[in-house]
Amino acid sequence: MLNDNLNKMNNPADSLVLYILRNTIEEKDGFKIKDIIAGGIIDWARFKDLIICHEIVVIAYLGLKPYFSLLPLKLAEFLRDRYYANIVRCQRLQQAFLGITEASNRLGISVVPIKGVALLEDIYKGRNLRQMADIDILVKENDFSKLEGVLYGLGYKKELGGLKEGYWKKSQCHISFLKKESGNITLFIDAHWALDFKRKNRVLLPKLWDRVRKLDFQGRNIEVLSPEDTFISLAMHNRRFGRVLGFKNICDSALLLDKYASCFDWSYVLEESRKSKFCSTVFFALCCVKILFSAHIPDFVWKELKVGRWKRLITTRFIERNIYYPVDFTQDKDIYLKAHFLLYDSILEPITYILNIPQEQFAKFYNLVQYSRITGFFYRCRFLYIPFKAIFFKNKNGALRHSK
Repeated sequence: MLNDNLNKMNNPADSLVLYILRNTIEEKDGFKIKDIIAGGIIDWARFKDLIICHEIVVIAYLGLKPYFSLLPLKLAEFLRDRYYANIVRCQRLQQAFLGITEASNRLGISVVPIKGVALLEDIYKGRNLRQMADIDILVKENDFSKLEGVLYGLGYKKELGGLKEGYWKKSQCHISFLKKESGNITLFIDAHWALDFKRKNRVLLPKLWDRVRKLDFQGRNIEVLSPEDTFISLAMHNRRFGRVLGFKNICDSALLLDKYASCFDWSYVLEESRKSKFCSTVFFALCCVKILFSAHIPDFVWKELKVGRWKRLITTRFIERNIYYPVDFTQDKDIYLKAHFLLYDSILEPITYILNIPQEQFAKFYNLVQYSRITGFFYRCRFLYIPFKAIFFKNKNGALRHSK
């Protein structure tokens, strides 16, 4: 089993997170949770950092609820407060999505939710397990201007972050909108016209809209992506700067594959992966699910993904060694950069992306103010800035190691 290495871990905080996830998703290992807590040697600060970093605070709350009397009081209060705050926020976001959908449908615009809202009503239905910060929606590119009118009519404003709209349309695949509500609440909408930015001679998932299905959403029918396109969207999300090994995303994929195991169209996923050259992206996502959980993935899927033997080995070892994120942001960036070269089918594509990285990702990676003038200057000079920072951080980290 690929996940044997995780079973052998020695850090009680890491083990506790692992068993909470498995007990919640697979309904097993509950007795191990109690044993670890009763051992009394858990680094609770690290545990808290991990569940925040991986966006699984609500899962941790439900997993530890039977053992609250054994937890530090402040941690128990933190988990409880975040859990109920998440319920309120999810309800607000769901109602906001319904408002957008109904207004769009009246104009004949098809809008489908990506990830959060759809997953809450599908694989998480009746279980308040998933955190949500915003709403991601997808619309046909030809209908995007109509959707803008809908959002304006509902009180949303376009958030371009100080950049021109042309930048977002050329270098990204979405534009953000926001709306301030009473109680100091701000709703964020990421309106997508594609699941990934355009590449030459490639149309990503051309059959996507033909495969859209209906889903009951609080007594109303809404359109959502097929299970296969949902999985691909989760896999593609790993390419964006952020938690490339985030447990929330892996849990989404695991529950999706489990629910639709009997009818999941693997041939479609394999065909689109080969056609659009994202076999490595799908392999990476499946490895994460296999390593963290005991999900059954047919043998033919691994064989037909056409990922080389050495890349399979390197990817598997990389995930096993780095799946527990360090809290230090500089290490986090290093993990993302290494993962980036494992997520593409060719070595040229990630290099090209890095050299032509959108300013938004550039600023996030170097922890800069995203849209300031100085950031804009560094971005224009990135062919000098990137190698300088690489050498600077290497020398800085080396000096820190020698000083310890």
